[in-house]
Amino acid sequence: MSAFTNSFASSLLASSILISGGVIPVLAQYSCPPREIQSVDEQGDFKFELQGCQRQGKKVICQAWVTANKDGQITYLAGNDYTRLIDTSGTQYVPSSVQGANQTTVSGMNISLVKGIPMKISATFADIPTLVQDIALFEVNINYGKGQFRNIKITESKIGTSPAPIKKKK
Repeated sequence: MSAFTNSFASSLLASSILISGGVIPVLAQYSCPPREIQSVDEQGDFKFELQGCQRQGKKVICQAWVTANKDGQITYLAGNDYTRLIDTSGTQYVPSSVQGANQTTVSGMNISLVKGIPMKISATFADIPTLVQDIALFEVNINYGKGQFRNIKITESKIGTSPAPIKKKK
């Protein structure tokens, strides 16, 4: 058995229960890493938390979390209708897509929010000039409120980049 297989088998047994000669795996809930939040905006029945905006070539993807402050919130996450990004020179961009609740659309979607449970949403903006490094305003609009985030630095995405070469010792 390889070291990986041996390690996997021992961790599987460690998370299993032995009952009457059979092994029943125990399901464990793993917590997600803490969210890195840059800014918070509370509007009406919602709290918006900006995670950040990253560049992937000419695309800029802004991610945020929205949390309902009361139960039973079925809301409309606006796409190119009202969600927008404005750069520091005043140029406005509309998203090429918005994503939330495992759905992606251009125009918008209905999402069901549960009080106190944040849902990740993102807006992808295509064809943002590479000279644009800062965002004056990123606005996420839902039909009962909107989150507005100002003065955001666009970071470069690590996706698709190769690691630095390892230098050999002489």
